[in-house]
Amino acid sequence: MNVTILSLHAVEVTADVEIENPNNIGIDLASYNYALDINDLNFLSGNENRETKIGAHQSSSVKIPLQLNYSELLQTIESLRNESESEFNFAVEFGFDLPIIGRLSVPVQHGGKIPVVKRPAISLNNFSVDKLSLNGADLSIELNVENPNSFQLQMTRLAYNLQINGLESISGLMTEEINLAEGSSKDIKLPVSISFLNAGMSAYRILSGDEDLEYKLTGSTTIGSDLPYFELSSFDFDKTGSVDILR
Repeated sequence: MNVTILSLHAVEVTADVEIENPNNIGIDLASYNYALDINDLNFLSGNENRETKIGAHQSSSVKIPLQLNYSELLQTIESLRNESESEFNFAVEFGFDLPIIGRLSVPVQHGGKIPVVKRPAISLNNFSVDKLSLNGADLSIELNVENPNSFQLQMTRLAYNLQINGLESISGLMTEEINLAEGSSKDIKLPVSISFLNAGMSAYRILSGDEDLEYKLTGSTTIGSDLPYFELSSFDFDKTGSVDILR
């Protein structure tokens, strides 16, 4: 079995089974049923009826694509949240229609490992006021981005929306590519300017005060990787908490 598609949300593996007919007469592949176990727990199963004729001393390839959704996989097998890969066992039983003999079942099994992709974590590190006047403020927002995977990730087009103490939200877009090595984290600084003419003087009072800020950080980004079969994936984030004002 080979990994054919990998993304932040799912993995597709394809079983490619070569069937050889050693007989002097043709045979018919009538059906097959399969089961995929992950860490000894059944996760996928199915069957398919088909009419594939395999001539005498000929061969035919049967491809069985299987897609595993990571959200469903992690809900079913909680222990995988701390793993970078999981063991699988794939069992398939082919049903052949043979002259005189009738239906003949042939079982096939294959085991191995598949990667478990984890979503990156994005949080607000700190919020600093670089310049403050009665007209407006220059701010710096520092985000922390963590890659919990055993391979590199790339982030592009980071769109964010930050709301502080219920004030009018601060939005922005970062187009610079961010490269995250395996198991690493990186701090990203985003410069922001706000006008108190638009935000109101309540924003001035909050930014000039000493109280912690309650924030809600939402946004989206595109995730890629240098793995050859990794597809670009959209990723939405939503984080709330409190943060000190740095000056």
